[in-house]
Amino acid sequence: MRILHTSDWHLGLSLNNTSLLEEQRHFIGRLLEIVDEEKIDVVIVAGDVFDNAVSNADAIALYNEAMTQLCIEKKVPVLVCAGNHDGAARLASCGALLEKAGLYIAGSVRDGLKTVLIKDTAFHLLPFFSIEEVRFLYPDEEIKSYDAAMRVLMENEKKEKGKNVLVAHCFVTGAQVSDSDHSAMVGGANMVGWDAFQGFDYVALGHLHRAQDVAKGVRYSGAPVKYSFGEANAQKSVTVIDTEDFSYREVPLEMCHDVRVIKGAYEEILDFAQNDPRREDYVKIELTDEYAHMEIINTFRNFYRNLLSFAGKQLSDGNDETTLTVDETVSLHPEEIMKMFYSEFTGGEEPSENQLSWFRKALFAKKGGDAQ
Repeated sequence: MRILHTSDWHLGLSLNNTSLLEEQRHFIGRLLEIVDEEKIDVVIVAGDVFDNAVSNADAIALYNEAMTQLCIEKKVPVLVCAGNHDGAARLASCGALLEKAGLYIAGSVRDGLKTVLIKDTAFHLLPFFSIEEVRFLYPDEEIKSYDAAMRVLMENEKKEKGKNVLVAHCFVTGAQVSDSDHSAMVGGANMVGWDAFQGFDYVALGHLHRAQDVAKGVRYSGAPVKYSFGEANAQKSVTVIDTEDFSYREVPLEMCHDVRVIKGAYEEILDFAQNDPRREDYVKIELTDEYAHMEIINTFRNFYRNLLSFAGKQLSDGNDETTLTVDETVSLHPEEIMKMFYSEFTGGEEPSENQLSWFRKALFAKKGGDAQ
C-alpha cells in the first residue's frame, strides 16, 4: 500500500497581508496529480488543515473541493487529525457521515485515539491535545508534563496485528523549526521525546513546517507552501510511504510564484530587476546601502507587484538592518521620512524644532496650502 503524508496546509493563511489562496489551490491541484501518478491508496493530513478555528469561505470551499476530489472522485480515503490551528469540533463534525465517504477525522482525544483499519494497516489518529484532556481520560495516572501525557496515551494505545501507523500533531524534541512555526517557537513546554512512539512502523507528524526526519520512521512532512521569507530557500514536498518495507521519499512541490529574498545594493538590485524573469514572485528586498522609505518602495513596485517586505539600514547606527512590511513603509508619515534622511546625513543627529517647522510649512505648501 502507498501512503501520501502531508500536513500544515493552513488554508486561509496570508503572507504579509497578501492572500496565498492561489498558491494553496495550486498545491491541491498538484496533490491530486501526485495521488494518480504515485498510485496512492491513502492520504494522511497530520493537522492544521486551516489557519484559523473559524475559517473564511474561500478556505472552506478549497478544503471541500480537495476532499470531494480525493474521497468521492478518486475514492482514496483521507485521514485527518486536528491541529492546534484547526477548530477541532468544527472539523470533526458529522464524523459518521463523512466516514461513509472515506474521510476520517480525529478532533480530540476525549475517547482515546481513533483507529482506522485499511487493508493490513492500522492508522492511529492523534490530534493536538491538552494535558487536561489526558488527565481526564486517565485520572489514575500522574501526569505533570506534555511529554508524560503523550507517553500515557502511547502506553495505553493498543497496537493492531499487522502494521501500525501513528498520525500526530505535536512538537518532537530535536526537530528544527522554520520562521513560520510561530506557535511552536513559544517555549518548549509542549515538547515530547520521539522515543514515546516506539512500536509504530511509521509516525506521520504535523506541526512543524520543515520536512525532516526526527528519527527512523518518525517524520514531519512539512508545510506544502512557503509561509515566510525565512523559508525562501526551502524545498517543499509531500512524503510517499510504501508499507511493504516502510521506505519513504519526498515528492517535491513548486509554487506558482516563489517566495524570494533579493539582497544587495540599490543600483545592483535595480539593474537586476529590469531583466528579472520572475517578477510575479513574492519578494522581500534587503538593501545593504539604503534605508527603507516610500520613494524606493515605489521604484521597486514598478518591477515587483508582489513586493511584500523591505529591509534596509537601521539609521541609528548605519550598520544594523531594520525590516518593514511594504504596508508599514508606505504608511510612514513624511515627517518620519524627513527625520530618517536627516539622521542619515548627519550621523544620527535629530533635526531641530526650527528645521521641523520649515519642513512642515513646505509640506503644507506642497499639499496646496499657504506656505507663509
